[in-house]
Amino acid sequence: MMDYLIQNFPSFAEGYSLVTIEVYLLLVSALFAYWLKPFASNRKSAYLTALAYWILTTINNHTGTSKEIDRIIAVGIIALSVIFFCMLDNKRNPIQKIFLCVLFRLISWLSIELLSEIGFFERDFIFKFDWYNSSTKAIVIEFIVWNLIFYALSLILLYSAIRILHKIYKHKKEELTWHELVILLTPAFTLLLVKPIISSYFLLWMDGIENGSITENIPANIYRVTFCILALFPIIIIIALLQNLKEKQEEELINESVSKQVEDAKSYTAHIDDIYEKMRAFRHDIGNHLTVISGLAENGNTKELTDYIGELQARFSELQPSVKTGNAVTDVVLSEISDRCKKEKIQFSSTFAFPEKLGINAFDMSVILNNALKNAVDASKNIPGAAIYIKSIIKDQVFLISIKNKITDRLVLNDEGLIDSTKKQGGHGYGLKNIRNIAGKYKGDIEIHQDETNGELFFVLNIMLVG
Repeated sequence: MMDYLIQNFPSFAEGYSLVTIEVYLLLVSALFAYWLKPFASNRKSAYLTALAYWILTTINNHTGTSKEIDRIIAVGIIALSVIFFCMLDNKRNPIQKIFLCVLFRLISWLSIELLSEIGFFERDFIFKFDWYNSSTKAIVIEFIVWNLIFYALSLILLYSAIRILHKIYKHKKEELTWHELVILLTPAFTLLLVKPIISSYFLLWMDGIENGSITENIPANIYRVTFCILALFPIIIIIALLQNLKEKQEEELINESVSKQVEDAKSYTAHIDDIYEKMRAFRHDIGNHLTVISGLAENGNTKELTDYIGELQARFSELQPSVKTGNAVTDVVLSEISDRCKKEKIQFSSTFAFPEKLGINAFDMSVILNNALKNAVDASKNIPGAAIYIKSIIKDQVFLISIKNKITDRLVLNDEGLIDSTKKQGGHGYGLKNIRNIAGKYKGDIEIHQDETNGELFFVLNIMLVG
């Protein structure tokens, strides 16, 4: 077998290189799918984009073109990958998809370039041994083994870089802006320039060897190796810094939300106190009212009596919340939401009843209802036939609240099962985190899904609390 390989080494080397490159391109495309998957709303879009990437890179590998044309084709492959991924993933977050495809192309180049540079050191090292220089068999074995090591290590480096980037890129489903894209790709601009410079350097050296103007092989260079190792660090650092900045902004918004909830609680308390004060005044005056009614009845003033009773009923109705839940605080919350829905021309239906016997704090409940229902109202604006429904169920010590509102497009859930913190996602965001935190306080949780009924799409939020 070895004798056959030695005798037919040129043709074997060509076929062996072709097979290893094809396998390498296939595995790189698999890693491309692995890279895209956490950022996609469905895994299928990541797999199909990676399949298209593999087909394009394989075709390019078999097309003999100049380096200038190859660079244009490389840009085209990135552009087509972005378009495929965007179309397959419901056209969501296109700016992020540009970043993902460009970054993958760069880190895959860095992994292969680093091993290419290390390969020069391997070549210089093994050339020092006489047994290698004097043995054709050793040359064949080194060629086979090093090619396998070369591509295997390159894939391991690429996989490791992807794992690191996945870990530091925490807000994977959050919309990326053009401003953020420029910041994230700033280190990549250097790589995009260095890549053709290094390539041109190798081509010039190879041409020199071919025409005899250069007699030595391309030298191993520790600076090029160091560049390849350090090139990824600025990208990692900028992504980490941007993610930390987003987390700080999120904390600030959550703190603002908590402050708003405190103000809401004060407002509800004041509102309830005002209602009770008016009711006390009403009860204080009830004797006078009865005297007037009795006098009008005795004198037979039917019209005046009817008008007076009607005025009393109107004043009494003003003191009563429009929605009754069995608790003064939640009465106020749901009544305000109901009144707001009337102004926004949104259908509002409530069968919510406060679980008085379960020991759930009324103000905790007000935070849950406020966040959930205000999100629902915001999401219902400008939607034809907008509707919001809330109901509650008590089973033993478990209290369940279900809130649903009509939406026009399906929303994308993040890794925590929540809607990303952005008003672009229909009004749901930080409020859901507040609700989950309070549910956790009562050994419960929340569940989100989207239902389609009679051709209408509804966002459904279920909240479980244990009393």
